Amino acid sequence: MEQLLIISHVFCGATVLLLGLIQMINRKGGSNHKIIGRIYVGAMWWICLSAWSIILFYRFSTFLMVIAVLTFYASFTGVRVLRRKEVGSEKWYDRVVALITGLFGIGLMVYGGYLAFYTNNQILGILCSVFGFFMSHSGFQDLRFFIRKSSVDKSWWLKQHIEAMGGSYIAAITAFAVQNPNIFLPGSSYQWLLWILPAAIGSPLISIMSKKWMGKSNGLLAKGNEHINEGAK
Repeated sequence: MEQLLIISHVFCGATVLLLGLIQMINRKGGSNHKIIGRIYVGAMWWICLSAWSIILFYRFSTFLMVIAVLTFYASFTGVRVLRRKEVGSEKWYDRVVALITGLFGIGLMVYGGYLAFYTNNQILGILCSVFGFFMSHSGFQDLRFFIRKSSVDKSWWLKQHIEAMGGSYIAAITAFAVQNPNIFLPGSSYQWLLWILPAAIGSPLISIMSKKWMGKSNGLLAKGNEHINEGAK
């Protein structure tokens, strides 16, 4: 059973890496984008489920634990935001997932502190603390948004969708890089950088892409409002 979980985990990981690349160049909002997106999310969620199954029933892995939470929350948020474009339309489980992710991030920071100060795994401890901070920040930031129901740009959901799905893809690339360090940094003592480099490189690119599509969306909304105003005259 463990071998089956590992094989399916690797297969879905390869699927996610391929489809994520296709989605970057695919026309946004079209039927192909939606179909590929559903397959991508399905494969991503199986990655998370299989990872947690391996952790719970066969062997503990800090790496698998962190990646499983990161990929699930990012892909869950990316999908759910398309269902709750109106502020205040979130469901109870949106809040629960955000809360659990925030608490998990705090737990990961505590665990990272333990590794850094009481074991010889200082680098892993620092990495756990860094990832834990961003997890807790993301989870509690979303929870705060749900509670306060702040006013936002009309296309806020598009920005969050792009950033969340992009974040899930960065997590998938990180998983591949960390699991195959000798492909990228063979024999190097700096292989720990593979935990950080995908996010350091990918995050600015996602931000640029987000601003690009937000600009297009706002432009279309402005044109639509102009037509409405002209019709009213």
